[in-house]
Amino acid sequence: MTRTQTDLLRRALELLHRLVPDDYEPCAVDTPRRCPVAKFAKKFLVPDSESDLTSQELVCFFNEIAASGEVQPLSKSQFLRRLPNVLESAFGVRKSHDIERDGRRVRGFRGINLTQQA
Repeated sequence: MTRTQTDLLRRALELLHRLVPDDYEPCAVDTPRRCPVAKFAKKFLVPDSESDLTSQELVCFFNEIAASGEVQPLSKSQFLRRLPNVLESAFGVRKSHDIERDGRRVRGFRGINLTQQA
């Protein structure tokens, strides 16, 4: 990359940084009040090494919580796109493609469970 190209990129990045608010953070690290998935995870999920939840179970439960008005509703695709980052940052769990339900292997997360209040 030439010096001219590097300078152009640097100026473009500086401009972009000025356009983004200083307190902006992506959803995976947002405060729970700003990210419905983070709020959901913090309030309704707990680490549990003996349990696992499928992505579909989490979607259904999130939709029930959103319907009650406790979190802002999201589409299924928005929720599933944010979920892995939120769960990894909150609980250190990663998505698994090997959760067994009804004799089938499905996607989900090992090491988390619903809170007792859920």
